Amino acid sequence: MSSVSLVPAAPPPVPQKRRPFEGWGAAAASGLAAATGALVGLSGRLFGQVRDRSRSSVAGFRARPEHSRWRAYALGCYGAVVATTLAGQLYTDNTLRAYVRVQPVELPALTQIFVRNDSHHAWKKVKLTLNGIYTYEKDEVPPGLFILLPVNRFAVFDPLGRPTYAAKTVQPRLLSIDTSDAHYETELKP
Repeated sequence: MSSVSLVPAAPPPVPQKRRPFEGWGAAAASGLAAATGALVGLSGRLFGQVRDRSRSSVAGFRARPEHSRWRAYALGCYGAVVATTLAGQLYTDNTLRAYVRVQPVELPALTQIFVRNDSHHAWKKVKLTLNGIYTYEKDEVPPGLFILLPVNRFAVFDPLGRPTYAAKTVQPRLLSIDTSDAHYETELKP
């Protein structure tokens, strides 16, 4: 005899109640993904053609001799503008690097002329000429130092070398500075 074991049978599954709209989210997501994929594919083809056309147009434009000629014109004009601007900024007619100022003094009533050597080398055989008539001479003005003179220290010399000094009331209008190797002239403003 054989023994048969009986295993109790599992109860049948209880059918679960289905919720409304269950599974619609997944269906909507998969539909949206398919629509997005189609849109990306369509726009990729469309813009791919535009990209390919623009690449060929640019290549054709660059291959033309006019393109390189116009590019050279544009770069040349830009270089000319930069060079002119730089030259205008760096140019000065003050080769001596002199700083000149008129200083009116209240008491006693007189006017002084201030001249400073702002260069890096000494001025030798300096001659200051006020208003084209009166002069003052100095052997040397070292760099960074200055000359401060009242207008009545400028003089006109006769043929015998006797000075006639300028009056204290002379209005300084023009000053020339001459050294052994350079010249500078400036209008003076009180």
